[in-house]
Amino acid sequence: MRAAILSDIHANREALEAVEARLETLRIDRVLFLGDAVGYNADPDYCLRRVSALVGRTGAAVRGNHDKTVTDPGNLSWFNEVARAALVWTRRVLSPEAVRLAGELPTGPVLVEGRWLICHGAPTDEDQYVTRAQEAEAGFRFLAESFPEVRLVFCGHTHVPLLLEEKGRAIRPPQRFVLKQGRRYLINPGSVGQPRDRVPQASFGVLDEEGMVYEHYRVPYPIEKTQAKVLAAGLDPALAERLAGGW
Repeated sequence: MRAAILSDIHANREALEAVEARLETLRIDRVLFLGDAVGYNADPDYCLRRVSALVGRTGAAVRGNHDKTVTDPGNLSWFNEVARAALVWTRRVLSPEAVRLAGELPTGPVLVEGRWLICHGAPTDEDQYVTRAQEAEAGFRFLAESFPEVRLVFCGHTHVPLLLEEKGRAIRPPQRFVLKQGRRYLINPGSVGQPRDRVPQASFGVLDEEGMVYEHYRVPYPIEKTQAKVLAAGLDPALAERLAGGW
């Protein structure tokens, strides 16, 4: 079983298309989506529809904080001014079908096949960023207490690829990482549509379950095309600028 792990597409059609093209070469059996199909960029309708198609019947998905907010504007106060304005724009342009798809994304964490857990933020809180050791430790404690059979947790939200081993190290994922039997891991595949680790390429992961190997991929895409769409939509120019810098 080979599963692709995608997160934080953020309405970036060009990045998603580049990732899909790469997936076609990787013998993928299912797609796991960790939330935030929308926000920041100019193709929210397209990205929600493609997420639905990619996950299909065999994959699984959770909502992100941006997905949640396009169906419940009461969450807008949580965001900074630029993100909030992009979400207001997104709510205005989404088709009824896309709103429905966003609303159907489940709240994480979601147990997959009884052995993986997917979530947007921390396992204990879909809106919490996992950026510090204590947050990771709290997540592992939650796993031991609530999902003792689970060894792998996939989460997004930070837009930064990261691999955390329980009672071990935190590393930037290499292209290929062999997972140790009996150890728990928290894995962030980074962001498809708005990477924030200074690498301006779409980021995603693949789990090869048979070999217990996690593979991390970066894919270039036509950033200038996405930037032009952001500006044409009247979204904040900073959202276009950051794509080229990977921040």
